[in-house]
Amino acid sequence: MKVSLSVLWPRKVPPAIQEVEFSYHFCRTLSREQCLAAFPECVWEEYRGNEELRGFISGLKEDMVLVVSDPEILLSGVAIKRLVKAVLKGHTICGPVYNLTDFPRQVAHMPAPYINMATYLEVADILSRKGDDAYIPTEALDPACIMCAGGVARKLDFSKPIKESTSLIKRETKNGLMVDRGALIHSFGDYYMGERDDLVALVPDTVRHVLDVGCAMGGYGRRLKRTRPDIEITGIEMNPVMARSARRFYKRVLTCRVEEAKFGTRFDLINCGDILEHLQDPWNMLRLFHGLLVDRGYLVLSVPNAGHWSIVKDLLQGKFQYIPVGLLCVTHIRWFTEDTLCRALEKAGFSIDVLKRQQLPPTPKGEDFIREICERGYGNEESLRTNEIIIRAINHHAVSIAP
Repeated sequence: MKVSLSVLWPRKVPPAIQEVEFSYHFCRTLSREQCLAAFPECVWEEYRGNEELRGFISGLKEDMVLVVSDPEILLSGVAIKRLVKAVLKGHTICGPVYNLTDFPRQVAHMPAPYINMATYLEVADILSRKGDDAYIPTEALDPACIMCAGGVARKLDFSKPIKESTSLIKRETKNGLMVDRGALIHSFGDYYMGERDDLVALVPDTVRHVLDVGCAMGGYGRRLKRTRPDIEITGIEMNPVMARSARRFYKRVLTCRVEEAKFGTRFDLINCGDILEHLQDPWNMLRLFHGLLVDRGYLVLSVPNAGHWSIVKDLLQGKFQYIPVGLLCVTHIRWFTEDTLCRALEKAGFSIDVLKRQQLPPTPKGEDFIREICERGYGNEESLRTNEIIIRAINHHAVSIAP
């Protein structure tokens, strides 16, 4: 049976944050590619505001419509096919599952975490093999992405939450609102409010004064103050949009480069979560951190591992796809492995106190790749499995700032 499909995508202006600006473009471009690959004749429309959305829906001619309200979600072709199939089965209003959502019925139960486009599509494909028992009823749907029959869509107000309790839903749908647990959609979510429990856990009891470098919207500071209200936190964040948000949780937030900041004090601990890879000269920055710490002060940092299997596999296939956030974040300009990071710290005058390797379970294809490359003697399994390197280091002697 041939089905006509319309996809309505939000055309919003992103905040002045480089990664978010890239994310809007990335999600729109790749989602459109996935839609056209799944349904070559689908109609892709972009709307600005609810009034324009209502105009598109009122003139809808297609059998089904996929209404997207979040410009930072990533559609997959297999998920779209599943949602279309759900409507054909009589589930006239259906939503997918997500990696991140505030709607409990729509939280995805994934066979493995994914970290780039290839692994996302792999996991989406695995979930898409679920049977009809994947459909479950729900009281409300996440408005980020909703598939429904065209006739029903014309009667809905997508500017409001779609809830089971409304008389319109009860009247127009046979089974009510449904979730397809076999249709996975990725949401980038609010990744600048991450609280970094892993780094907070490395703050010693003796620490009182902390400098958080690249504090973003203040998630780390919020978490640390909740655990240790006695600690005084100073933040550095060059983006003024994010700095305004972070000021709620910090004693002060400076919007300048670390090299230019005038602190007037030294710190017991410097937190540097996923920052070095964004810097032009991270090696000199480590020496600067050394000078900003009290004697035997702590530097806590995390860095993505350039030796992770997903990067190695892509490189072997001639691929290197930047993404909005993650191992291959679009603003990464420097790359470290555990060996090169440890050497850089030692050269800057630090000794390593704690070293942890974050190792997310590989996807099935990832597991096969790791096994094959190690059996052939080409890979270091520890490095291939490590996606993030987390270190607490201590400054133990004076070091020259000169290169």
